[in-house]
Amino acid sequence: MSPDLVMDTCLLAGEIMLKNGGETYRTEETMSWIAKAAGMDSVNSSATPTSIILSFRANGQDHTRMIRTPSRTINLSKVTLANDVSRRFVSGDITIYEAYNLFQQIDQGKPVYPKWMLHTAAGVASGSFAMLAGGTWYDLLPSALAGLTVNLSLQFFEKFLRIKFFTEFVSALLGGLFALLCATFFTELHLSILIIGAMLPLFPGIAITNSLRDLMAGDLVAGVSRGAEALLTALSVAVATAITLWFVR
Repeated sequence: MSPDLVMDTCLLAGEIMLKNGGETYRTEETMSWIAKAAGMDSVNSSATPTSIILSFRANGQDHTRMIRTPSRTINLSKVTLANDVSRRFVSGDITIYEAYNLFQQIDQGKPVYPKWMLHTAAGVASGSFAMLAGGTWYDLLPSALAGLTVNLSLQFFEKFLRIKFFTEFVSALLGGLFALLCATFFTELHLSILIIGAMLPLFPGIAITNSLRDLMAGDLVAGVSRGAEALLTALSVAVATAITLWFVR
């Protein structure tokens, strides 16, 4: 079995896991299991939120490679598909060639849900959370529209702004200003409730969860870095909210 093909397959599987919201320990275990199932010896894998390193011994020679994953998103369907392919290869149901081709299809595949559905879901979630936070029926639609504004802004500014946290800050600010505008024209609305609902699409829930899971798994570097990323996102939202509330004074 070609060591280069095994290396490419392992790194591609790890990259899919890491850049789509998978935990670092899951990424490391997936690469290790694939390499060991392919007959490689002395397998060692290491992953951080922005890089992957894999090394193993094949035919008496050491092979080591590193790749970077600077951009990350949340697409747990790809994580599930990649995990399923790795399990099928380890159990012997498919060959290394088939596994590599399947990983390529997963990596290049289109999102499961269209963008309009994601934006709609963000709006529904924002409106629903506003109701759970104590809002009235009057707050439902404006909160949903504010959350939709945040999600649309996030998608738009990601194309032009390379700094993730600045993108989140601008999106949160626009969502907050939209909520302020609604509360100004319709006095029966509650501004605080509207802002709470508007910021829901930016809440770093998965980042916080992965940070805690990495810390509990012993991956201190990955856990702390993911926690810092979640903290910066929360700080961006907090600053944008503070600026919005400043206009009320």
